[in-house]
Amino acid sequence: MVIVNTAGYKIDEYINELGSKAPVPGGGGASAVAGALSAALAGMVCNLTVGKKSYIAVEDDVKRILEDMNKHMESFIRLSDKDAEVFYPLSQAYGFKPQNDEEKKLHEENMEILLFNAAMVPLDIMKEAYSMLGAIDFLAKKGSKLAVSDAGVAVSMLRSAVCGAMMNVVINVKYMKDRIKAQNILDEASELLENTMNKADIIYREVLEVLL
Repeated sequence: MVIVNTAGYKIDEYINELGSKAPVPGGGGASAVAGALSAALAGMVCNLTVGKKSYIAVEDDVKRILEDMNKHMESFIRLSDKDAEVFYPLSQAYGFKPQNDEEKKLHEENMEILLFNAAMVPLDIMKEAYSMLGAIDFLAKKGSKLAVSDAGVAVSMLRSAVCGAMMNVVINVKYMKDRIKAQNILDEASELLENTMNKADIIYREVLEVLL
């Protein structure tokens, strides 16, 4: 089992590793990191809001959101590591050449499990990101006006996290033999994608209008 410690990288090290030929980290992990960056930016908006007299009416709400965003950051980092953990054996299995019918059968069974696991982690990334939308919308409307652009970037990063994770769901369910299970996963992911894109675009445009 390959172990990737996303939190242990320096930024330049992570970017260089991401750009290398190594199978991990890859697009799934990068999508999770985008989610973590979104949560971090939302946390920054919270920190710039708390303690200001102008926002005393929403301070308790913002404090709760800040706690949630810290948890989201941790979750996304774990999901980034988990993505590497489940994708690496799949990347190795693609190169396996069965020598007989028994090996072929076992290989196909193993591939089905690996493909399912590799699809579920990005689906979890999508769920994690989608659950943040309401809080970011609140911060964009009620948080510090000095940080409204950061709320806009936060929702942009969140959108990227979901769109990127969707690619990783699709590429893995595409090759699953159990088409009913594959379609169920794809349907859930597609709904998350559509809902996220629609809501994120609304928030982004509202922030942009404020800035303009």
